[in-house]
Amino acid sequence: MTSAAAHPIVGRTVVLMGPMASGKSSVGFALARILGADFADTDVRIVREHGPIPEIFASLGEDAFRDLEARAVADVLAEEHPNGIVVALGGGAVLRPETRDRIAGHHVVYLEVAWEDVAPRLVGSEDRPLLHGQAEASWRELMEQRRPVYETVATLKVHAAGGTADEVAQTVADQLIPLQKELTRERRH
Repeated sequence: MTSAAAHPIVGRTVVLMGPMASGKSSVGFALARILGADFADTDVRIVREHGPIPEIFASLGEDAFRDLEARAVADVLAEEHPNGIVVALGGGAVLRPETRDRIAGHHVVYLEVAWEDVAPRLVGSEDRPLLHGQAEASWRELMEQRRPVYETVATLKVHAAGGTADEVAQTVADQLIPLQKELTRERRH
């Protein structure tokens, strides 16, 4: 285990993306602790500023929610974070080209999971407006649409099932080290 003070990712921005219930928030919080960085969850910011996400979807629609989401990502990335920041995105945030542009150049981690991994967290969930009561079919359809975007945008893909949030976060931290070293080497040349 690498300590935060010695970790080569200190001072960088790490963005976590993936499908709903993949653990972005819990892994992100744990990763921020490992790195000694700040943590931001864009969904939490949206809820704090605009109210519950299902209500936003119901009253304003998905496009308006995506506008709020894109703004939240832009705001987080524009803030000063001297020790770096770990940002947990909503599952559909990277569908917006402007969000993909904003996170380009940062470490972008795709937390990969299968339906079987997230089913216990999603079946019967009332707070996931895109599932429409058909959790498995809706989740699989969303993943079919989003997986190519996640895979294109990601600088690192980590299988996020089968471990605790702390274990997955440590895996991410450990796998970011060679990426950061390569990035640093490229900048020197």
